[in-house]
Amino acid sequence: MVLFLSLWVFNSCRKMDSKYAQYIVPGGETYTGKANIPRAYAGHNRVQITWQRGADPNITKARIFWNNFADSIEINVPLVADSMVVMIDNLQEKNYSFFIRNYDAKGISSVPVEIIAGSYGDKYQSQILNRVVKSALIDATGKFSIQWGSADVSNGAFATEVKYTDATGVSRVKRFKIIKDTVESKIYDYKPGTNFQYRTLFIPKSLSVDTFFTSFVEKKYFNIKKISVWKVLAFSTQYDAATNAAANLIDGNEATRWYTTAASKYPHFVTIDMGSLRGIAQFGVWRATYAAKPTDNELAPDKIQFLVSTNNTTWTDVGTFNFNRFIDGEQLFPIPSHPTARYFKLVAVSGPVAITNLGELSAYEL
Repeated sequence: MVLFLSLWVFNSCRKMDSKYAQYIVPGGETYTGKANIPRAYAGHNRVQITWQRGADPNITKARIFWNNFADSIEINVPLVADSMVVMIDNLQEKNYSFFIRNYDAKGISSVPVEIIAGSYGDKYQSQILNRVVKSALIDATGKFSIQWGSADVSNGAFATEVKYTDATGVSRVKRFKIIKDTVESKIYDYKPGTNFQYRTLFIPKSLSVDTFFTSFVEKKYFNIKKISVWKVLAFSTQYDAATNAAANLIDGNEATRWYTTAASKYPHFVTIDMGSLRGIAQFGVWRATYAAKPTDNELAPDKIQFLVSTNNTTWTDVGTFNFNRFIDGEQLFPIPSHPTARYFKLVAVSGPVAITNLGELSAYEL
């Protein structure tokens, strides 16, 4: 029985060998060395692919395939090359699987090496957002700083660029990296009286060959620095000298408020000393966002007025404006005459009841 089984297994193996004999290359087949350490870099309607040539001296060319091998590009591989760099242009905006094969002079290929990468285009460009400038501060000496809002880092924002004119009249561009918890950028050679532009830079992936930009946005007006500089010289009334003080109008926080006394009547006013002569382009006013008594926030005025002075004695009326007491946020009031002044007076002209309250004041210059 043992002898019979041995003969049966031997004959079966011979039949199996004859079945696959047509696929066997005498002496075995040697594959060309494959691409080593491939990397792909996303770009603007293109992808850059790199890899190490490897030690196989027989490699003479390589071919990269994509779109299920429907598209390809062939590259000569010099013997002296250490690495290969190939740019594939005119790609649609989507993800791709690329396959790299090396070949020798006889056309024998390597095993394919796959790498996945994406190409970015108009769709991605339309989605990126410029970083918000919360304020552009300039003091009496010309020192200039930008207070930034949040940046779209989840979409690849990594830096902002500011184009400005320096003190000698030369146009310059300064780049500021977007770093967590860093919200201020300073420029020390800025020329007062000039405008600046800014834009945000994006890279869609950590390995990217191209940088995307938002369009430059021009900033015409600069916040006049008020913290530790401005002073309240006079006011009509204030409910108390703490949570309802007139000084709360210039503390940089619209959640604090100026609240007049219960017996007060319109008009109400506050006089501000900016500390030096400034050219005023517009004023900004916030209603209070006082959380303790939110219904009081709607007691802001309906109509406000601004007056300016160089000496706190002679005053010039620069405009009366409607104020929306039902919305939060800064409301801007342009002053077309651009007067030069050190002092200004905010007058609450009329409102829904006799008392009034407001949250914050600002002023801007060209």
